[in-house]
Amino acid sequence: MKIVKPIALLLVLAACFLGGLYGGPIVRAEYARIFPPPAFVTGDYGAIYATAGKSVVLYSTSTCPYCKKVRALFAKNHVDYTDYVIDKSRSAIASFKDLKGGPVPMIFIGDRKIIGFNEKVIMESVRKQQKQEAARNTGRI
Repeated sequence: MKIVKPIALLLVLAACFLGGLYGGPIVRAEYARIFPPPAFVTGDYGAIYATAGKSVVLYSTSTCPYCKKVRALFAKNHVDYTDYVIDKSRSAIASFKDLKGGPVPMIFIGDRKIIGFNEKVIMESVRKQQKQEAARNTGRI
């Protein structure tokens, strides 16, 4: 009986450890599926646009494949933007750090901050921004 309790305890501990080790990622993935992160964060990014001189700003790296996709998307759709390549410029990395930047690409369009490459959200944001600029230019806003 004295040996049974420690063995049972070790088996329970091993089961809990393995359950957490293998079940944790499954639970995390399921949580992300049920509660996906937002496609963008809204805010006032006027200071960024004033510094950049454009209403679309991209923070990227020279080696990021998703940054390359954003550049190609902007080129294809004739989007005028400023690209701060943070691994090529000390001022760009300083600005990126001031914005508490994390993953790239980090894109600012109007009142939206978009992290990563999501073509639908990026183009929806560009169209929204272009409509607002057109309305402002015609005096409707």
